[in-house]
Amino acid sequence: MSSERTARAQLDEILVSRQIVMVTGKGGVGKSIVSAALALRARDLGLRPLMFELDAPPRTSLLPDGVPAGDDVTELAPGILGINQRSEDAIRDYAISTLPSRTVAELLFENRVSKLFLRASPSVSEMALVGRVAILAERHGADGPVIVDLHATGHALSLVQAPAGIMQVLRGGVLHERARRIEELLSDPVRTAFVTVALPEELPVTELLELRARLRVLKAPLGPVVLNGVIDDPAPGIADEVVAHLEEGPLKHAARDLRALRTWARRGAREQRSNATPTSLSPS
Repeated sequence: MSSERTARAQLDEILVSRQIVMVTGKGGVGKSIVSAALALRARDLGLRPLMFELDAPPRTSLLPDGVPAGDDVTELAPGILGINQRSEDAIRDYAISTLPSRTVAELLFENRVSKLFLRASPSVSEMALVGRVAILAERHGADGPVIVDLHATGHALSLVQAPAGIMQVLRGGVLHERARRIEELLSDPVRTAFVTVALPEELPVTELLELRARLRVLKAPLGPVVLNGVIDDPAPGIADEVVAHLEEGPLKHAARDLRALRTWARRGAREQRSNATPTSLSPS
């Protein structure tokens, strides 16, 4: 079996068996579209995945026949749920879900001093975000994975380290125990996997290798690498001159799409010639 088919089988196994799939990599490499592709694949495997976006900008849905994610969990496309978690709301939502009384949580956030303390304290925002992911995974886990579209590289590292940071500050109590359980969840290869994404270019690949090395030190369970933007020329028999002519006529939109795909294909081929040739999906 080829390495690409082996990696695809590994991704399928991760989607079927893990509660949380963290998607991370350098900014601009296509993490969001990879997250959407994973959700579609999970649905094809008979699951009902939940896409967890973080501060996603206003945009059309990345899912066919889908709608953008909102502040609450809703169905984004047939068989796929999703939420767009705002960072400023994460601490409140996590506190309400974790503290024994909603009233206590609300009072905490009505106090100006405690609110400023929580926002300024290291690891609190990251802990709140990963805590929300863990809570949704507990509630949703039987239906399919929570696929988390993380911010750029450093954010994944901050999330992994957040529970330990909280436990250093809080030596006991409800929040300490919750942090301990989340740390166990994030480091458990049976329940969690980190899927890293790169483009076939030197800088994204270099940053990805550094990220995976750091995640390995932190004992984060690594999944496959997704090398985005590696495609074949979709119409090798059509000359560039023909495409340019079609761009002036009624087929201009299709021709422009073809030119964009051809540009990506040639870019990937050029990078493969100048570096060791990767597969589009490679195991860890």
